[in-house]
Amino acid sequence: MIVPMAFVSEHSETLVELDIEYAKLARESGVPDYLRVPTVGVRAEFIAGLAGLVRESLAGDVMPRHCPPSCPGCGKV
Repeated sequence: MIVPMAFVSEHSETLVELDIEYAKLARESGVPDYLRVPTVGVRAEFIAGLAGLVRESLAGDVMPRHCPPSCPGCGKV
């Protein structure tokens, strides 16, 4: 089972590389079942998570809870 964690929407990389090229490689390598999980796209849970991060940022939370203590993106060290 392939989980395209780095992708949030279906596009050429997921459709061509994962669905066609890697599926072919899996078949040629004797993998009996090759499955790819769909990307998160516009799932309500994903959108709600993004909205929560935006709300935290707009509220002035300089270091959102997902950042490590030394996050270069937040400027906190």
